[in-house]
Amino acid sequence: MKKLQRNTLKKILLEHFKGNVPIVKEGSEKKELISEIKQKLSTINGFELLKTDKLRYNKPEEVCCFYILSPSQDYSNQYFCMEFYDNKLYINVGDWTSYPIYLMEQIYTLVDKMNLEYKRLETNSLIRQNKKIKEQKINELKCKAITAKINQIAKEDKFYFYIHENTTKVQLLVHLAGHDHIEIDIPYSEFQEILKNLRVTIQTIRDLRDSSGIYFKIGESKYDPEWSYYD
Repeated sequence: MKKLQRNTLKKILLEHFKGNVPIVKEGSEKKELISEIKQKLSTINGFELLKTDKLRYNKPEEVCCFYILSPSQDYSNQYFCMEFYDNKLYINVGDWTSYPIYLMEQIYTLVDKMNLEYKRLETNSLIRQNKKIKEQKINELKCKAITAKINQIAKEDKFYFYIHENTTKVQLLVHLAGHDHIEIDIPYSEFQEILKNLRVTIQTIRDLRDSSGIYFKIGESKYDPEWSYYD
C-alpha cells in the first residue's frame, strides 16, 4: 500500500493547525491533558491509539501516539504523535516535522481532514485510471487502423513484414533481403501523417537498396562520435 507523501502531509497540517497561541501546559498539567486526549480519541472512529515506547520517550505519560485509519484501499494508515516541547503541545509525523496545536478541537477533527484528503486522492486516482482506459481503447483502434494499412501496402507491394505493438506506438519491420530489414516507428499520436507517407518511404528504401546496392541504417547511435563538418 502507498503512503501519503511528505508534501501532502505538510500541507494538511499547515492548513489544519492554525491559530495565535499554542496550547501550553506545565508540570502535571501535561500528563492530565494527554490522558484527557487519549480518552477522547478512544471514542472517535478513525483513530487507533498506540502504546508509547518507554525507551524512546523520557516521559511516555506526556506523549500520545496514534494512527488515523485510512478508508482507502490504496493508502496505508497514517502515523502521528503529540508531545510537549518547551511546555507547548506539538503534533509530529515521524521524526521530520512538528506543528504546534492551538485548539483541542483541531486534534479531534484531524480525522475528518485526513478523510477528505484520502477521498480526493482516490477521486484523482479514479480519474487517471478512466483516462488511461480511454486512451488505451483509442490506441487499440489506432493500432487496428495502422495494421490494416500496413497489410494493404504489403499485399499490393509484395513484401514481408513484422509488427510489434506497445502502449505508445507500432513498430514496423519491413524485410528487404537476407537478414536486412528496415524498422519504422509509428507513434499513435502521429499515425495519420506517417501512414500518408509510409508507402513512399518503404518503396524508396527498397528501390534504393535493390538498384544501387547501398546499405544503411537509420536510428540512434550507440556511440558519441566527433562529427566532421564540410569546410
